[in-house]
Amino acid sequence: MKIYCSKSDLNRSLSHASHAVPTRTTTKILECILVDIKDQMMYLTATDTNITIETALNVTAEGDCTFAVPSKLFSSIISKLPESEIMLDFDSMKSKLKIKSGRSVSEIVCFEGDEFPKIRTKEPEIRVSMNKESVKRMIRKTAFSASADEINGILTGVLFEFGEGNIRMVAVDAFRMAINNEPAEGMDQSFNVVIPAKMLTEVSKIISDDGDETLQMEIADKKAILIFDNCKVTVNTLSGKYIDYKRIISAETPTKIRVKREDLIASIDRASLLASATNNNMIKFNIEEDTIHISSLSDEGNIDESVEVIHEGNDFQIGFNARYLMDIFRNIDDEEIMLNMKDSISPCIVRPLSGERYQYLVLPIRIN
Repeated sequence: MKIYCSKSDLNRSLSHASHAVPTRTTTKILECILVDIKDQMMYLTATDTNITIETALNVTAEGDCTFAVPSKLFSSIISKLPESEIMLDFDSMKSKLKIKSGRSVSEIVCFEGDEFPKIRTKEPEIRVSMNKESVKRMIRKTAFSASADEINGILTGVLFEFGEGNIRMVAVDAFRMAINNEPAEGMDQSFNVVIPAKMLTEVSKIISDDGDETLQMEIADKKAILIFDNCKVTVNTLSGKYIDYKRIISAETPTKIRVKREDLIASIDRASLLASATNNNMIKFNIEEDTIHISSLSDEGNIDESVEVIHEGNDFQIGFNARYLMDIFRNIDDEEIMLNMKDSISPCIVRPLSGERYQYLVLPIRIN
């Protein structure tokens, strides 16, 4: 059976679906992408059983068929084809796919479509629409703070809180926390769901800046389904009780420091040149009047930096992991930020000058 399609459309759809192909697996069929031709549409599906990505594109086909093709080889061939138009010819008797473009002809041995895992979900219990650009931005600003250690269970996920015209994402690990809020008109449903941060990061990579304006989320059978731009992403959610993050950020912080974000980033970046993994990448803040003195020390030497600030509260010294601070500051867009602290052993909470669009928390390192 012959199928005709655009190289750019197929290449883009394969690129999106490939984010769900496992990097390591002993199951050959999971290294494949399921190709389903139906009603002049091509549906491409990939899964590692925890995340499933389905994309769709228009084709011209002589009929309907289903087969599974090795993802890496198929994607590599399509990306290197010379012409913009592609002809796929699937031989169901030999289970082989012939690919033609210009004078290029390739042939791939395929698998039966019935061997591919079937991902079924029940009727959605909850359905909400969100601004696609906002979702992508919030994932970028929070997912990096989730725990990377699977032993931490639910903390490897990002908490979504919906309600009262607001969407909130929260990510926490043992040393830091990220909270982001976005207004959402018409968001009158109140519910929470926790989605693995690693999978959200993969989803954000295929959310384009054009196409649909909205992204639809459905919750069904302990799965979150995200639908946008001819893509359908199904992710297993995490069960359990999420940490009481509101209690953590409610602590009193009498010391408040207003600082230009770029100045702070540049000084920390230079000071961190001598920070090493042996001392938790530690840099030291010495807060004195209207200046933060930032320093690092190792056997190779020392670096001292100074940043002007507007300071209200006590003077003290405090140590931080430089990488954790940089992760936070690089994911903030504001020109100026507020650092809220209590003393050398209490968390630093980063907030905007006004409002509650975001809050970041990082624990200090004890200075010997």
